[in-house]
Amino acid sequence: MNALWCSNRTHHGIVLDTSSKGFDKGAVTFGSVFLDEDDPKNLFLFYTGAKDISWSHSAIGLATSSDFVRFRKVGSDPVLEGTEGSFCCREALTPAVTKLGNRFYMVFSGRPSVDSFRRLGLAWADDPVGPWNIIAELKKSFYMWENGHIENGPSLVKLDNETVLVFYSNTSSAGLNVVNFLKQLVVRREFCPAWLDVPTFLRRYLIRRIAPLKLKITGPSKASIEVHRFSGNVLKHLNGPKGSWNESLFCPGYFQLRDTHYLVPATSLYSERSLNKRYIGIVSCNSPYFNETEYKIQKLIDGPSEKSAIMPNIKGEILLDSPSPLLSDDSKVLYLYYSVMGHTDNIWKTALTTFKLERVET
Repeated sequence: MNALWCSNRTHHGIVLDTSSKGFDKGAVTFGSVFLDEDDPKNLFLFYTGAKDISWSHSAIGLATSSDFVRFRKVGSDPVLEGTEGSFCCREALTPAVTKLGNRFYMVFSGRPSVDSFRRLGLAWADDPVGPWNIIAELKKSFYMWENGHIENGPSLVKLDNETVLVFYSNTSSAGLNVVNFLKQLVVRREFCPAWLDVPTFLRRYLIRRIAPLKLKITGPSKASIEVHRFSGNVLKHLNGPKGSWNESLFCPGYFQLRDTHYLVPATSLYSERSLNKRYIGIVSCNSPYFNETEYKIQKLIDGPSEKSAIMPNIKGEILLDSPSPLLSDDSKVLYLYYSVMGHTDNIWKTALTTFKLERVET
């Protein structure tokens, strides 16, 4: 397995900020970059725009760049917004885009109301700028570790011309919300031993974990989509012990360099509630499934020690989320776009850090 060295870094600060009005006045965040091989001169950054800092409504916007650093928003309206009665009419967020054949597909999260759980869905377009058409809801939470809300990371792993992997994570405000637990039992009307996770039920702090979901997409209709859910939480081995920097992992990005696959998750220590330390990690493996037999995980960005370089005027702690990686043409530079927020201002924005890949060893 190749070893990637990327300690030489440059923090470019905020590359996409909120608008003075409109659908993204409250946040410009949880985004993903996409480079069309047929149009490599334009980098697309799909992002989540929130109407206000209370997130009363969110939709998906688009910005483009020709130099990977300076971005311009494509219009003042979202490129995808939930319609009345859709699974994402209140929130549409965390877009991840890929191209299959001549069509573009977007996996994203959504929820229809303030009382509902976030779930995953799929949309398609003939062009990255749209119009984007919502196909269907794909997956709600099922296992206890998912704990009600789930949302995808900013990358889709193309396995072939019809099949992709999407990595998703749980996201809730408490370890196990008993109300969520009871709601899901009512919905299922059955007790599922494979779903029950006693440590999750008893834990008094949140553990966020990630898992893959495999999609086979043969066309832009619900009947043309096959969803394969892996049993349980097959990537729980990536979580470190309580108190470690990778205690919780969520919303990972992905890239491949030569024969090695890399997962780039955001991480946090929710057991230390007063500190809420955030980091970005990098996992290397010889398989896109990041199995337990051969993998290596290390810290990539240390939020507490690098926060002033990332956001020079920050007050309080820094929150990091949704790392979206992109390799330069010569594979010598790693561009990492990610969400940032100062703990005291409550406004999510998008930042960029670049890494010079010093050497790749076998």
